[in-house]
Amino acid sequence: MNITWILTLAFIAGQLIKFPLGGSGPTLLDLTVLVLCLFEIIKIKINLKEPPLYIKAGLVFISVALLSLILTPLKLTIPEYLTSFLYVVRFFIFIFLGWLLYSGAFPNLAKNSLNILSISGIILAVLGLIQLVILPDLRFLKQFGWDPHYFRTVSTFLDPNFLGAYLVLTLILIHKSKKWFFAIVYLALLTTFSRGAYLAFLISFLTLAFLNRSLKLAIITIMLFLGLMVGFFSYQHQVAEPRGINRVESAQFRFSTWQQGWQLFQNHIGLGVGFNTYRYALRTYHLADMTFLQTHGSSTNDSSLLYVAATTGIIGLISYLIFLGSMFAYGVKINFSLAAGLLGLIAQSFFANTLFYPPILAWLILVAAISPSLANQKK
Repeated sequence: MNITWILTLAFIAGQLIKFPLGGSGPTLLDLTVLVLCLFEIIKIKINLKEPPLYIKAGLVFISVALLSLILTPLKLTIPEYLTSFLYVVRFFIFIFLGWLLYSGAFPNLAKNSLNILSISGIILAVLGLIQLVILPDLRFLKQFGWDPHYFRTVSTFLDPNFLGAYLVLTLILIHKSKKWFFAIVYLALLTTFSRGAYLAFLISFLTLAFLNRSLKLAIITIMLFLGLMVGFFSYQHQVAEPRGINRVESAQFRFSTWQQGWQLFQNHIGLGVGFNTYRYALRTYHLADMTFLQTHGSSTNDSSLLYVAATTGIIGLISYLIFLGSMFAYGVKINFSLAAGLLGLIAQSFFANTLFYPPILAWLILVAAISPSLANQKK
């Protein structure tokens, strides 16, 4: 099995293959990226080019994140320090993989990256629709720390919001060439019933329409978005309300997590409480009960930017915004798909911590890293 299929499988595996190391444990995608980076370091045959600004900004943010963890005001155990540190390592290896690809490493991977991302997204959509038919009631997952979803497509990600974000990114890649697959992925996106993912779809495709100066794409985007909203309200009235599923309560809970993040940021404005120590900070400052602290959701805030502010302070937030801004500018200059996808993700990230979800971060890094070669092919 070559690297292309290994990485495709790693994306598709989602949360189903995890390893018992550090908190919830690394996924197959995390370990695959780590092995790729270590393999190239051991070879020492690649000369790293001077990285683009977004890579430099990413490395600066990683340095700030590490410093925030070293200087954390929290009293952490050694396993808790290790868990938090591993997430710094995770962010680094994804950025480093982007640098390696930008420098010419793994030419076969670079050549097939768009296929990897497109195929994995389509398969995730198909698996999600099968799950919706065969296993629509996922409330039993609550005992394992996951949110108890009912009649929503989650696929192997086990979360409709993260899956929805990845499906939007997939639609961006295939909207010109794979019409039938577009319909399948769109249907899977619809049945996530994720308002944040719908917003990401609207922002991403309107951005594409604007950058390409396409009125036709803008009109189609609005029509498809209206279709998503009709589907959502139908779900509300025909599925959620009859079963006592309160989406208003869900919105109120999200607002409370914003308050938690803001309070932590106010307490430690400079460097925050330490990168990826969010759950431990909630425990230390008594901002959540033990039931919530045992869930997967307690490790992050529902807003990516608030998560960064709370854990790395104003210094980390500024460096992270520079990272996002430089990647967006890079996309506008070289690859509209990258710019559109990132802007949609930023919009959604106010409601779900999508920007730090490994498959989504990997999507951004892979598309950004191969963009110069794609631009050269078009010339």
